Amino acid sequence: MMTSAPSSSEALYDLIRLVRPLYKSLEASVALKLAPTGLSVSQRAVLELVLDHGPLTVPALARHLIAPRQFIQRIVNELRATGLVERRRNTAHKRSVLIALTPAGSAAITSVKQREADVMEPIARDLDAAEVETAKAVMAAVALAFRAHNERNETTYQEDDHDSA
Repeated sequence: MMTSAPSSSEALYDLIRLVRPLYKSLEASVALKLAPTGLSVSQRAVLELVLDHGPLTVPALARHLIAPRQFIQRIVNELRATGLVERRRNTAHKRSVLIALTPAGSAAITSVKQREADVMEPIARDLDAAEVETAKAVMAAVALAFRAHNERNETTYQEDDHDSA
């Protein structure tokens, strides 16, 4: 519920322009903490997603991470080769297996998240809790709006492709 004037496209653009440098800084920080583990940032993302949501299919992982299914399959194959994830039977779908953490995978991602929390704690202490909650809500709303926009345009694009065939 909006309690003040609506934002402008310029203000939203200024917010969005902060996303890339923030993402790149976070990615560098995460990569630094991952170096001793041998995990990549992408592998870490898959492990965290399975930790948070439980066993998932490769297509579900790809949707969550907004990444090509083939790329996620490659990451899963790497994680399986190191014993951090395993395939499980999917009773809901015979041809699509579930990807689950092994005990070693669970320990690895839990350890990584703890090291990251150690970095974030002093940063978090310098931020106002209410402002962080507001920022989370704004970023979630922006992400949802753009995802919906992209899905509508993707459907329109696909329909246009079929019309011209």
